[in-house]
Amino acid sequence: MTFRYAAQLLAIAVLGLSVCSYALSLRSPPLDRRAWLATCASAAAVGFPSTAVAVSVPTLTPFLDSRHGFTVDVPSQWSRTEQQLSDRRTIVVWTDPADARASVFVAYTPVRDDFTSLGSFGSVDQVAAQTILPKAQIAGVDVEATMLAAVSQKQAYFFDYRQAVPNVQPPTHFRTIFTLQQGATGGAGAVLVTLTAQCPEELYATKYQSLFDSILDSYAKSK
Repeated sequence: MTFRYAAQLLAIAVLGLSVCSYALSLRSPPLDRRAWLATCASAAAVGFPSTAVAVSVPTLTPFLDSRHGFTVDVPSQWSRTEQQLSDRRTIVVWTDPADARASVFVAYTPVRDDFTSLGSFGSVDQVAAQTILPKAQIAGVDVEATMLAAVSQKQAYFFDYRQAVPNVQPPTHFRTIFTLQQGATGGAGAVLVTLTAQCPEELYATKYQSLFDSILDSYAKSK
C-alpha cells in the first residue's frame, strides 16, 4: 500500500476551500487514485474573493452530524451553504460575512472499502510528509506549504499549516481535521470527513486563531 491515495484525499484540505468546491463540481465519478490530486491542484487558480472588512467575534453553535457520527462547534453568524453532488459527495461551508476569505468547511468523500481506519493511510507524520511539503509542484502549479503541527488525537489527525500558490493564492493559514467514519453512507465502505478552517495568514494571529482553536477543540465523535 502506498500513500498516494492518502495524498489525493488530503489535497482537498491542502489546497483550500475554493479548490475543494470547484474540483468536486468538476468530477462526479468516485475518486480516481491518479487523477484526483491533479484535478484539485489545477483548480487552485480559482483563488479567493478579495473583499475584506472588519471581522467581528462570532458566537459558536454545535453542528451535529448524526449520520457521520461527529459534532463540532461552528460560527452561528456565518453564512452556511451546502453542495450535494450526484455521487453523494457533499461540502458544507460556513463563510465569514465580513470577509469571504475566512471560512470553515466540512467535506465528505467516499473511500475504498479496504480503507478501514486512519491507519490505512499511514501515521499522522507519514500522511503529513506525503501531502504537505515545503515546496511541491502538483499538476504544474507551484505550491509552497509549511507544516506547523501534525497530531493524532480524538481518533483523528489534526494538521496546522500555511500554504500559498505564488501569483495565484496569497499565504493562507489552515487548521484541518482528517477522520474516517465507517459505514457513514448506510452501506459498505467508509467516508473521509475533512474539517478545515482557513483564513489569510496576515489575519490569523490577530483575528482568527482563538476562534479556530475553539472550533477544533470542540470536535468530538458522537458514535
